[in-house]
Amino acid sequence: MPISLSKAQSKVLSSGFLDRIGTTGEFETFVAENILEQYGVAFAAVLADNIKFKGLIGSGALADNIYPELSEDGKTLTISVLDYYDYINKGVKGKGPDAKNGLDSPYFFKNYGMNKEGRDSIKKYILSGKAKVRNIRNDRAAGIGLERKGIAQKPKKSLLDSQVDNLIYLIKRYGIKKTNYFDDAVNKVFGNWAADMAAALGEDIKLNLRLESNKKY
Repeated sequence: MPISLSKAQSKVLSSGFLDRIGTTGEFETFVAENILEQYGVAFAAVLADNIKFKGLIGSGALADNIYPELSEDGKTLTISVLDYYDYINKGVKGKGPDAKNGLDSPYFFKNYGMNKEGRDSIKKYILSGKAKVRNIRNDRAAGIGLERKGIAQKPKKSLLDSQVDNLIYLIKRYGIKKTNYFDDAVNKVFGNWAADMAAALGEDIKLNLRLESNKKY
């Protein structure tokens, strides 16, 4: 989505915003606010496209949780995404000696464990059918033969829980590959940011000066 200065100007002129100029005693930035809003919409769209194009759809949560929001004063644009967005963007270095992903990433796995929220996400991914997971049964690990030694057995895990364990192990052993999906979206959308904002603020200066000048007569 291209950023349009003319669209921002038209919206200001047709929305009645100009009636507010001079009522607050502050410099108004209506055109700049609209440009910021356009940037938020454009970034959300490009980021979602990058996620789908690179096949990072998983459970769909990453693409479905992108929220651009303009602050109440219209001067700050915030893009809210899921907490783990940058792990997939920059990758995560694996723990195993044969780790091949995320080798230049600032992130790394400390252990092979995962909290309930993470496990639930992995489970949802497996149930979606998008994960290629094969459960490898280990009879010794399952407790066969331990009854003869008088050792109490733990309840056997379900096939799905075992698949979750296997996938978590593989992810943490080999790491998460860097995708740059987020950085690519930033570079694509915000490449002309400085020029667009300078032009928008220039138009706001003209509007403020013109209307203030008209009010004196």
